[in-house]
Amino acid sequence: MKLFLKHVSPKLALLAVFFLFLEGCASSHMTVIPDDNKVTKPSSDTALVYFARPSSFGGAIQATVYDDDVYIGTISANTNIAYKAKPGPHMFMVVSESADFMQAELLAGKTYYAEVIARPGVWKARFSFRPNNGQIPDSEVQNNLQNTKQVEPNAEGLKWASENAPSITEKKKANLPKWQAKPEGDKQILSAQSGK
Repeated sequence: MKLFLKHVSPKLALLAVFFLFLEGCASSHMTVIPDDNKVTKPSSDTALVYFARPSSFGGAIQATVYDDDVYIGTISANTNIAYKAKPGPHMFMVVSESADFMQAELLAGKTYYAEVIARPGVWKARFSFRPNNGQIPDSEVQNNLQNTKQVEPNAEGLKWASENAPSITEKKKANLPKWQAKPEGDKQILSAQSGK
């Protein structure tokens, strides 16, 4: 190792440490699903929503995703969550420093895709949804899903969600009215027709 570091520029060594740090930021609340067990399609009576975070921007910060008040999971850089949802209306929420929302109408047997996007916050990154209503090419969606790890909540994540429920509820109460007050064209909405 010492011999290797002697022949590596300080910038390259720093970059390697940075990427190792990002890799280590995967949430302990989630378990990586092996490739042969990945969820790839919905059942006939459910909808499947992929929440993907294909970017490393804000990589050290994690975001939690909810279906109304139900914890879906913690999403880190370069991960995705495949969420089996009941058909019908949903209000999804992503929480970190604050909360943001995405309204959805889901159809049984259909697959939907939304990205979780980091943006600058006051103390750390904040997150928003980028619903795919056809503007993201299918090839990009497939590439993002293939190049991110699919994860699911584990016992530690479910325990965290239970212990932090009061804080999450407060963030929802503080931020949902702001989202609802946005002009219709500025709200994140995942349309029923965008399902494949």
